[in-house]
Amino acid sequence: MPTLPNGFKPTVAAYSHGGPGGVMRTEVAGGAARFGLDYDRGLSQFSVTLILDKLQFSVWTAFYHQVIKKGSIAFDMPLDSGFGTELHTCNIMPDSYQASRTGGIAMVVNFVVEAESQAYELSSAESLEFIDIYNFYGSETDELLARIARFATLDSNVL
Repeated sequence: MPTLPNGFKPTVAAYSHGGPGGVMRTEVAGGAARFGLDYDRGLSQFSVTLILDKLQFSVWTAFYHQVIKKGSIAFDMPLDSGFGTELHTCNIMPDSYQASRTGGIAMVVNFVVEAESQAYELSSAESLEFIDIYNFYGSETDELLARIARFATLDSNVL
């Protein structure tokens, strides 16, 4: 699987994404609309901006045109779909690519990719447990999870 070249990261300021879809809404005469799940999972569209220098833009151009064939070949890219920045398998949406030179030497590359959210890595039960932990520990949840991860991967190796 091709991977975005080293050091290429989407900018945070222009970073956004939409929902995965899959929910239907049906109007009901004289009552509240009905909602239903048409399909689960699904891809979200992420608006991505890369700010590249002259050399990076040359590398990107080779990657874009020759390796991922203008986004038609899936590639791994670091994205944040809600659980921190992790590699996601992406495709670039047709006709979403644009590159422009700023007043200096930087190139700004914009495009839209489709990728699946990391939320689908969790089961329904794990999601509910995660929410319960947050409801109990609040803003200290990150510290608790980091400490548990440290214990599981480093501290327990001492034993």
